[in-house]
Amino acid sequence: MVERIFNDPIAWGILAAFAGVAFLFSLIFKDRFDNDTSASGATLRGLEGAILAVLGGLIARAFISLLLGMANNSPAAGLAIGWGFFLIPGIVDTIPYLLHSQPLLTTTENLLLFATMVGGLSGMASGLWRIYAWDGLGWIGFPLDVTWALAGNTVGCLLHIINFVGYWASQIFSDGSWGNHGTETRENAHRYDKGFGLKPGFAFTQGAVMSNLDEAPGQDLYRHERTHVWQNRAFGPMYTLTYLGWMAVWLIPSIFAAIIKIGVSRTFSGPKDWCYFNNPWETWAYKVQNAERTDIIGNDDEDRKIIWPGKWVIAWSIPFFLVATVLAVLVVNSVWVDSGMAGATAQTHSAAPKSKSQPQSKPHGAPAPAKHK
Repeated sequence: MVERIFNDPIAWGILAAFAGVAFLFSLIFKDRFDNDTSASGATLRGLEGAILAVLGGLIARAFISLLLGMANNSPAAGLAIGWGFFLIPGIVDTIPYLLHSQPLLTTTENLLLFATMVGGLSGMASGLWRIYAWDGLGWIGFPLDVTWALAGNTVGCLLHIINFVGYWASQIFSDGSWGNHGTETRENAHRYDKGFGLKPGFAFTQGAVMSNLDEAPGQDLYRHERTHVWQNRAFGPMYTLTYLGWMAVWLIPSIFAAIIKIGVSRTFSGPKDWCYFNNPWETWAYKVQNAERTDIIGNDDEDRKIIWPGKWVIAWSIPFFLVATVLAVLVVNSVWVDSGMAGATAQTHSAAPKSKSQPQSKPHGAPAPAKHK
């Protein structure tokens, strides 16, 4: 298990590429990251990006390798890890798993490769923009981002790529403002002033990446989005999966609620209000923002009829999270506890000496048995 962390030349090639890109980009584009545009600052920035790229990839790889090894590299463990820590591979391989066919993305080799890429890219970007406060929470944020919080940061890496491509496209075809990364450092989170978002005027946060957020540190919306960053770090796969699970549970009921309460013409207000504004993770973040969910831009009197008060969100959250916790325990018990015990039993049986039946030898000097006539 330890050997596969370090003995993969492809993984080392990926990490070397990330490290080299980090160092070269910092020197070539030294005025594009933060306010320190000096040669020494660019060198230190590049070194931080290179070091975090290698460390991030190796730590993520070791974490996933450990999880797989504890479950004897079973297909069930691959699927659970695909869902819990990378999301897309789990979604893709669910049908093959149910049909008892070969997995496409959640094999041991592929999951280790995903871990290498996500951990390396996340570390490289975080080092280049120097987001981690090494005199404080950065020592917690960095290892969490490349282990427990991998699911959010997998999508966060996609946000980096989209905003990076959009930035250069806007330099050519627009005013050059899209995809701009904030110049603040050591805030333990990325911030893009303009970038990918699901709705105009709304920020979009995945992992440690806050996109389409024009408010600086200390402002209300910034505190809202950074709450999501730490929710992901604290709760890991439970945050990602229960956020999506809440949306799945309430999608159909919300449509009926909207039709009944505010009319057919506002059918699609139901999913927005129940799946997003009533989502407990969002309710928590809006509380930190000190903003009433019913007063957010775009909400009107009709929305206020179906957006729940906070106490209703809490009341519905209790059974929801109890069920989610029970399901999580069942998965962990089935995939890791039972698999681990089965693996230990198999090793015990394989190590036990095999008994061989041997003919009994006659004691030396014993008289021959009498012959009966």
